[in-house]
Amino acid sequence: MNIKTENLNKQCSKKDSADIKVLKSINLEIRTGEKIALIGASGAGKSTLIHILGLMDRPTSGKVYIDGLDCFSKDDKFLRNVRKSSIGFVFQFHYLMPDFTVLENILIAVWKDKKSKSKQAQDILSKAGLLHRKDHYPSELSGGEQQRVAIARALINNPRIIFADEPTGNLDRHAGIEIEKLLFDSADALASTLVLVTHNEDLAKKSDRTIRLDDGFIV
Repeated sequence: MNIKTENLNKQCSKKDSADIKVLKSINLEIRTGEKIALIGASGAGKSTLIHILGLMDRPTSGKVYIDGLDCFSKDDKFLRNVRKSSIGFVFQFHYLMPDFTVLENILIAVWKDKKSKSKQAQDILSKAGLLHRKDHYPSELSGGEQQRVAIARALINNPRIIFADEPTGNLDRHAGIEIEKLLFDSADALASTLVLVTHNEDLAKKSDRTIRLDDGFIV
């Protein structure tokens, strides 16, 4: 899926202080199937930007087009449906449900169809090298294994766009390399657009293109 923004701005209000301008006049285009790395210092606006591009937060002003559709002209129900059908999101802190097994965590997003989706979930786990862990709980997994489960959860609906926010930020180098490979291989297999937020220069170099943010601006 193609992503395009026009004059995108995000402003956050703070009690008893001036509003903070997090994103400032962002204009970018990400082509279908591209692998993009968003880089920049902490606080530059990277996570805010992918939350907006992933339709989880609305901008203060400006537009986001996905395949030419002006997404934020639509209501929240429409945005939820697009996220569910077309977008996979991998967070830095994976957010697995502690009382659910690995397999159940992957099926959360498709719980109504969990029986019909179970085989697909197990196929994804197999590719992630975790099929033998399907009945384990998150507390029984290493950090790298938990992040692979989070990626598997993001892939259950065959997303056309995958967003990953610092997916290797809390992992050692060996686990980080496994996560990088899983993300890139999955994007290739699905012909999906991949947008990564990262401080990892080696990971950024593997992308097709790097976009740097500084104090809310693209530089």
